[in-house]
Amino acid sequence: MQSISEPVKTWFETDLNVSRETLDRLGLYADLVVKWQPRINIVGASTADDVWTRHLQDSAQLWPYVEDVVRGGKIVDFGSGAGFPGIVLAILGANDVILMESNTKKTVFLLEAARVCGVLGQIEIARERIEVANAREADVITARAFAPLPKLLELGQRHLKPGGHYVLLKGRAFEEELADARAAGWVFTVTTHASLVDPEGVVLILQGVDR
Repeated sequence: MQSISEPVKTWFETDLNVSRETLDRLGLYADLVVKWQPRINIVGASTADDVWTRHLQDSAQLWPYVEDVVRGGKIVDFGSGAGFPGIVLAILGANDVILMESNTKKTVFLLEAARVCGVLGQIEIARERIEVANAREADVITARAFAPLPKLLELGQRHLKPGGHYVLLKGRAFEEELADARAAGWVFTVTTHASLVDPEGVVLILQGVDR
């Protein structure tokens, strides 16, 4: 069983105000990641010993930036992989999350994670390639370790509804990615928040995206 450090537990309980039941569901998810890791390598080997911080908290830090759309809006998670951040956001309370993941083995894991964590009714698992999938009319597009920003915006163009925005987890190269996206003709308003987990990373929020 994956143990949670006291600072991370306090952050979930105090900063995000999660219930004991929600924390228990997140614990089930962490244990499932560890159980499946040897089979399909769903997270980086160096991070598997600290799923709570490196994956759950990293994903959950997006919650304050998507909470305003979770009651009636749709979140589309690009390249969901093991479900970060999509499954975490569903456990926290997002009611309409589409997990877009083309890898069959990973979609099998996503289905099992959704079942174990009690969020099957809140998600759709889309086993298809983003570039050919039907347009999803997302209020928010999320992604983590998925693609460089210019490529991500190109893929998201069909799937983001007018007025929608991006909430992304990006690493230390985020400034270079922003410059590359602008050089490719994209215009947007950007807001960054320092990552709670990655000292060089950010939560990147893009609004008014157009080309």
